[in-house]
Amino acid sequence: MSVNHGADAVAKGSGVLDAHQVAALLGAHVVTVRRLARRHEIPAFKVGREWRFSESALQRWIETHHIRAREPVILVLDDEADTRNMLRTILEPEGYRVVTTATGTEAFAAVQRDAPDVLILSFDASNTSGVEVFRQFRQTQPDIPVVVATTYPEGELIVEALRYPPVILLPKPLEDQVVRKTVRLMLDGARRQP
Repeated sequence: MSVNHGADAVAKGSGVLDAHQVAALLGAHVVTVRRLARRHEIPAFKVGREWRFSESALQRWIETHHIRAREPVILVLDDEADTRNMLRTILEPEGYRVVTTATGTEAFAAVQRDAPDVLILSFDASNTSGVEVFRQFRQTQPDIPVVVATTYPEGELIVEALRYPPVILLPKPLEDQVVRKTVRLMLDGARRQP
């Protein structure tokens, strides 16, 4: 990605940008911009619950950092290898990088290493209950959209999931077209979310 065009756009203003404006400027996903802000890897400050970015500080940051656009990362947590492979086969041709994990422990390591844009979590996944993995994930990654794939659409997971959006529930068995559409919807929603 060429940041010169983005740097010129920032130089014209003299105010404050929101996460969506910075994402568009950098050619990045808004979730990635928020993650950089949370980790103090990009100059940012909070106004209420929302991240804001000084144009002048961002201009200086752009001049010293090489930013490349990247494909969205989809993290899959499912204890069934067939399901992990199926999701990889469905999503990689769509331009996503798919990281698959079989346990909650592997998924939490992948979150730190791969900075996912969407998590696809199986209710039956890992030796930790799906509900517990979801709770832990939401505590550390409150902004990342979650797709919960489950054969059990009732119960504690539904109640828990609805308390921590953005989340969509998908019934198993998963259908290719529904998975593609759901991931696009979650990514688009995250881009528009303030």
